[in-house]
Amino acid sequence: MLPDMQRFFSNKGELEGFCRRLPTLVCSRCGATGRFVRHGYIRGAISPGAYGIRGWRIFCDPDSPHGRGCGWGPGLWLSATLLRRCFTAEQLLLFILALCAAGSVRAAWHKSGIGLSMRTGYRLHKRLGLCQSILRTCLRSRAPPPKSKSASSSPLLQVLTHLQETFGKSRAVTAYQEALQKDFLALA
Repeated sequence: MLPDMQRFFSNKGELEGFCRRLPTLVCSRCGATGRFVRHGYIRGAISPGAYGIRGWRIFCDPDSPHGRGCGWGPGLWLSATLLRRCFTAEQLLLFILALCAAGSVRAAWHKSGIGLSMRTGYRLHKRLGLCQSILRTCLRSRAPPPKSKSASSSPLLQVLTHLQETFGKSRAVTAYQEALQKDFLALA
């Protein structure tokens, strides 16, 4: 985990600007300064039918001529991508919105238009349930939870309302990753 290093960036220009500052960064694992080097783009599925750049790898160079780095290699990510997922943050938000409106995983999955198997929809629904407490804790650090209009509203709807009131309606997942520097679907 990188507590002192930015991990999510809004666009490629911002990410590449950060990469230009690599010689000034201190490795949080070994404490070495100026050992980070670019290691190449992280390419992969950015949506079910499209491939492209998802982020950039860097690493603390162990073969540096000025001293030893530890070889640790964190990833720097575009905030519109989701770690270990082949759909975008925007598509995830559409799925959550549809899930809160429809109530059925099947209906929400088809409405979101992600285009992957139904099994992926059920796994994603389970993952959202598992990471709700982490989402609530992170959101609470930014703003108090909104007053619930209905005592019977689902926990996911409560998290969605809190997310949208804190980060806005259109880019809520992307803004969450940029502001908190944390994967939206993280379990820790």
